[in-house]
Amino acid sequence: MVPPADSVRKRENVNGDNVVPVLTFPGITQADFKDAFNVLNECLVMDPGFGFTYPFIAPGGHYGQCWWQLDGSISMQGTKWVNQKFSENMLRGFAAVQKPDGRIPLYGHDNVPNFPTCSSLPKLFRSAYDVLKQSQDKKLIAETYYTLKNYLNWWFSDERLDKESGLITGIFEESFPPFENRLKAVAQVDLNVEVLAGCHYVAKIADYLGLKEDAKKFRLLEKGLKQSINKYMWNESAGAFYAYLVNEQKLDDKLICYTFDPFRHQIASPERFPAMTNMLTDNRYFNWDENALTSVSKTDKLYNETVGDYNGNPAWSGDIWTLRNEAVIEGLEDIGRYDLASELSLKTVKMFNANYTEFLKTSDASGQGVKRYAWTAAQYIQILIENIFGIDYNRFTKTITIRPNLSSLLTGKDIALEKLMLPDGNRLNIYIASTSESVKVKYKMTGQTSNMNIVVALPVNGKNILTVTDAQNQTLKFLKSQQNSAAIYQINNGTKKTGIFNFIFAR
Repeated sequence: MVPPADSVRKRENVNGDNVVPVLTFPGITQADFKDAFNVLNECLVMDPGFGFTYPFIAPGGHYGQCWWQLDGSISMQGTKWVNQKFSENMLRGFAAVQKPDGRIPLYGHDNVPNFPTCSSLPKLFRSAYDVLKQSQDKKLIAETYYTLKNYLNWWFSDERLDKESGLITGIFEESFPPFENRLKAVAQVDLNVEVLAGCHYVAKIADYLGLKEDAKKFRLLEKGLKQSINKYMWNESAGAFYAYLVNEQKLDDKLICYTFDPFRHQIASPERFPAMTNMLTDNRYFNWDENALTSVSKTDKLYNETVGDYNGNPAWSGDIWTLRNEAVIEGLEDIGRYDLASELSLKTVKMFNANYTEFLKTSDASGQGVKRYAWTAAQYIQILIENIFGIDYNRFTKTITIRPNLSSLLTGKDIALEKLMLPDGNRLNIYIASTSESVKVKYKMTGQTSNMNIVVALPVNGKNILTVTDAQNQTLKFLKSQQNSAAIYQINNGTKKTGIFNFIFAR
């Protein structure tokens, strides 16, 4: 598809009142919520360049009108809820800038002085999957699959794979903090988790496309990388994951927030979860009792609070970023610690609400760096819609899931998300009322008839659901599954456009 000429291209709508959902939430006004979408609109570049063939979301502020892989990838987690087509076209843009060897550059300039040629922390795998599973464009899904497959193969090439350990090595902003400027010297935890996630999501797309051998290949790579992370990155005495220095064949000594990334996809062995959650919730380390998580442990000699503009490693060595917190939220949900995930989700959105800055100074939560930062706004939107309200739209499985995950601080509060635009043109309205005795979830779909199945679920830690009733107070059959320490209670409501479900706790 050839994009229209700049002179006739209509500005993309990522913040109009007709696309932004209506939020009811304690401590967050609709104006606050809409302003996150305004930030995305301010960062929208309609005249693409540096090889990008479609409009994109730039980082914001002094970073200019250039595309960046990490920022653009994360921004799609927000834009897909208001403009699916724009998000799909961003995937076409990333395909256009991919190099013949499969590498997708750090950013448009693709030249970082004093550093070798590099890519970026590859959040693109997860973001691309999240956009594709909402798409009706089968051609785009197939084309993007090969973009992702070739990109993943580049990470496993001799240039980046340490064959002895089986780990992926990274430089510069392929990890955060972006310390390393030598090839094949350090395997960082966040990078290896993102590449493993790439294997996971590329295998899922291969399944959808019927590419059985490809799916098998990438699941084997995922399994191997999981084994390597557990073998070479775990420090038993510390109860934490560290970067691996491949030349010295030893662990690094910097305690960075990515130590919790192996919660994701249950990479860490289950017997390690207690030590990891104990460190996570011990305020001495990452500030759990006070605010969202710091990027480096307060006990580490690196710990620093940056004030003012982004200054590289120091800004990643103590300040608070949505990038770090969203990854931990996702991981906590993957291991079934929905109680901790809900607490961190609420703290993160509260801290960054109407404060969509690049990062926060830990001691006073003041906004620092770029004042209107795209990925902060996008991840704020993502956490609210996907982690707190628990909305997932998956055309691959023809399922819409509503699985709210509510902090105890929301008990007694009514929350709602109305007029959420779905990729099929329908709108979803969700109303949730929670008490100490029950959680009521009501949904209503408006628009054309949908063939999507609706699943309403509630994850619970430390409690049991006695029964689930409908609007007429009739008892319903439900499915119960176990996810480590969590129980998931689920109602399958078929393609019905409305539903009311009251999950009643056992006393």
